[in-house]
Amino acid sequence: MAAGTRSVIKYPFLIFTIFCFSISVCLGGYLAYVQDEKKGEVPLPENIDDLEAKDILNMRWGEYTGPKSRVAVLPVENESDKATINISGSDGETTVDYSDEDRIPVQGIDAIITDSLLQSGRFRLVERVVLKETLKEQDLGASGRVAQPSAAKTGKILGAQYQIQAVVTNYEPGVKKKSGGLGGLFGGRTGGVLGGVGIKSDKSVVGMNFRLIDATTSEVVFTKQVESIISEKGLSFGGGGGGYTGGTVAALGGFMSNYSKTPIGQAVIAAINKGAYELAKQVGVSPATGSIVRASENQIYTNLGEGIVSVGEVLKVMSKGEELIDPETGISLGSDETELGTIKITRVEEKFSIAEPMEINASDISQGDPVVSTKAVAELEFGPDWQ
Repeated sequence: MAAGTRSVIKYPFLIFTIFCFSISVCLGGYLAYVQDEKKGEVPLPENIDDLEAKDILNMRWGEYTGPKSRVAVLPVENESDKATINISGSDGETTVDYSDEDRIPVQGIDAIITDSLLQSGRFRLVERVVLKETLKEQDLGASGRVAQPSAAKTGKILGAQYQIQAVVTNYEPGVKKKSGGLGGLFGGRTGGVLGGVGIKSDKSVVGMNFRLIDATTSEVVFTKQVESIISEKGLSFGGGGGGYTGGTVAALGGFMSNYSKTPIGQAVIAAINKGAYELAKQVGVSPATGSIVRASENQIYTNLGEGIVSVGEVLKVMSKGEELIDPETGISLGSDETELGTIKITRVEEKFSIAEPMEINASDISQGDPVVSTKAVAELEFGPDWQ
């Protein structure tokens, strides 16, 4: 009896984690999990600021079937003192243009961020081609060559609630050039020599700033600075369900596949995991929102499709008041909204849904009116703080 008592006292965290894990299965799961060598898979706590990079390298998102926020991921920016590597390619073919092995593969980082957000199941991402064309339209509008009333507005063209931007603020790869020229990170043995690169230091550091931007007003509504330090060689990667080795990294070809096995590559992935986790916390409990596309007497079309709303779901239809424009910046600050009534979803397609009026006259509904789901949103579930 005494021995059993001592066991309970000695491993309170493990017992509590198993208890919480059992409950989470019934409640729909925690936001994310990581693989611990001793405890197995454990849920992440709400605050992960003090967790080491190696602790969240192999992060797995929990199951989620609720509403998804529509976002556009902006190209990664580099504000560090390192130059960049241009990486492009698909189906295993990768083109690398660089002259120094410690440059930053921003396009590869951008792809990993997109993949992580998709894996979370909490985001719907605007196609990158659409985003590129929209940014061109905005640049044209800002040039003054287009009348401002007709200039592109991000939120309306993208149909996105938010833009997500990642900025590399610090990059210390801990490598030094060795013989081999442009062999770089292709092939070789992790922890020793990677092509023409030798490990100068076990310590690799990445600093990244993640920003959540209102797609309509361009206001930064959330920002988080994360730092990731990997000070060990030969960490296992992918076995815990991280997903990158068989996903985006593999699709980018040999360079990123090998990059993900280096200390600096793993520091980048851990930083992205941290940033994506924080972004999911910010938008993870928001109800589905969208707009009216068209309204007739019996059929009302919205721009909310599969994975966002379901048949039988009730939406509130809002009416926008006068748009408030900041006189100093000319940027929209939003507008007052009043509730017009409710509609009920009767059919859901991939990119739109059809509803019928409930407590509202269809004649009072206009194209562009905002809609907000009344469906209860499940609260985010977190594990206990790590001891």
